[in-house]
Amino acid sequence: MFFFNKEDVYIGYSMEELSKVRDQLESKGIKYKYNVINGSGKMLGRGTTRGNFGSIGINNNYEKQYVVSVREKDYESAKYWIDKVLHS
Repeated sequence: MFFFNKEDVYIGYSMEELSKVRDQLESKGIKYKYNVINGSGKMLGRGTTRGNFGSIGINNNYEKQYVVSVREKDYESAKYWIDKVLHS
């Protein structure tokens, strides 16, 4: 399933928050897709960033970014339920 008209409803660095967001969307029947962006795994020259420079100075809490997207028509509802679960 690929969304052509999608909106990002969550962008963060917490696996715990990602789990809450996914559980909430699933419980409300809102279809979503998520993506994990690993900053240290990006190719740079002859290898990855971590391979070329090591991991000194990298905050492991911000190594992976999580992005959750929903269909444009579900954005308002999804945002409401996500805010409710993360900020209550």
